[in-house]
Amino acid sequence: MTITNEMEADQRAFADALRGAQRITALCHENPDADTIGGAVAVALIAQRLGKEWEIVSVDAPAPAFDFLPLIDAVRQAPRLEPDLAVVCDAATLERVGRIRVEHAGWFDRARLVNVDHHVTNSGFGQVNLVDPAAAATCQVIGAALPRVGVELDTEIATALLTGIVRDSQGFSDPSTTGETLRIAADLVDAGAPIALIHRRVLAELPYATLALWGRMLNTMGQRRDGQIVYTTLTQEMLDATGTENHDADGLAEFIAKAKGADISILLRETGPNATRVSLRVSEAVDATHIAGAFGGGGHARRAGCTIEAPADRAALELLEVCERVLDAAA
Repeated sequence: MTITNEMEADQRAFADALRGAQRITALCHENPDADTIGGAVAVALIAQRLGKEWEIVSVDAPAPAFDFLPLIDAVRQAPRLEPDLAVVCDAATLERVGRIRVEHAGWFDRARLVNVDHHVTNSGFGQVNLVDPAAAATCQVIGAALPRVGVELDTEIATALLTGIVRDSQGFSDPSTTGETLRIAADLVDAGAPIALIHRRVLAELPYATLALWGRMLNTMGQRRDGQIVYTTLTQEMLDATGTENHDADGLAEFIAKAKGADISILLRETGPNATRVSLRVSEAVDATHIAGAFGGGGHARRAGCTIEAPADRAALELLEVCERVLDAAA
């Protein structure tokens, strides 16, 4: 892969920022998935190797599936270090870090922001922006930049980075997977990352309670346009009945996307009485960002998300109308 001069400059700026800081805070987006938590853990490990003070911050607790990751027990729900360098991993906008953006606004205003991401809709909110929309995962972006930082790749860093790459590339099956993705992944495996364990924990292994939750969600699945659109909703009642948490629905959006003939697959999550989080997975027939963008969201052409300020039932109706318009425009 040819690295552009602009990407080289961004990688150097990223490396200089890490080396020049005294304190490094690695931030996840809310409802953390494998790519954001893997990226944040990797950044914290890099900071540790550089002899810096470090912390990992996620407003929502990581899922138990990630308990094999190094430093996972050190994750905090809010920053405690004095503001210095804040590395935001896998977030298209700063608001994706969640309520701490408002609750600790002064901290963010005083910190130097580094934005590391792979979303095509990234707003470029950092003082340093290392964003590669061609990468399959934010962890791939960090892995590509690591040689410029001057930290040797070891088993712990490799494990954190491969976790994000395996999840966001869907086990190297997503169209975003490139030769560069595989080359970086090979280096991570050679450094000791346990690829079989990672695949099992982030893509294959589901607790019984999670399966029970998925069963309830699949039982309420609906469709439009003879199956071109399939959708389901996660409600608080489902979580309460199965003793599960919001993160237990992770992966269901990809599962229902397997429906034959589906061009748009939707998972709606009830996050409050008037707030619904939407995850979109689409075929090559449409662009997911055109749907999410109608509600102020973003992401990738094949995967995107947004939040609709409405109860889940009303949000579903509004979203389905937009989906049908996008399908009509693409026809």
